Amino acid sequence: MTFHTILVGDNGTPEAEPAVAVAMSLGQQLKAKIILLGVVAPPSAESLAEGYGLTTVAAARKRLEDHLQRTAQSGRQSGINVVVEIMEGMPEASIEERAEHCGADLIVVGHRHIGRMRTWLEGSTSESLVRKCPVSVLVVPDGD
Repeated sequence: MTFHTILVGDNGTPEAEPAVAVAMSLGQQLKAKIILLGVVAPPSAESLAEGYGLTTVAAARKRLEDHLQRTAQSGRQSGINVVVEIMEGMPEASIEERAEHCGADLIVVGHRHIGRMRTWLEGSTSESLVRKCPVSVLVVPDGD
């Protein structure tokens, strides 16, 4: 199978960096278009309790957009066709929806190791995509 359009989810965290690096490498080797997708998710009760999600959605979106633009620029300097898109919503649904809409051949996402309770409460984006998405999914561990 040849991949022409690769969608990679990047939430701006260090855990997403390995997935972005793999997607960029594939994009460069295969001459594929990379869609660098950032999803601004509503804060969960758990993340609020941990002190995350306290910024406004607008501030989170701006911070994510700045990060994605820097990443895309770096890819473009290496000759990779990279576009940046940002959506608001739940990550797994947004990634799946965008992949189907743009005709992505491959989705690349990271996987971070979180506790069982948090996985049970929040779910895992990568696991959900692997189970439900009709597009091929490559899951890249965060290295921990």
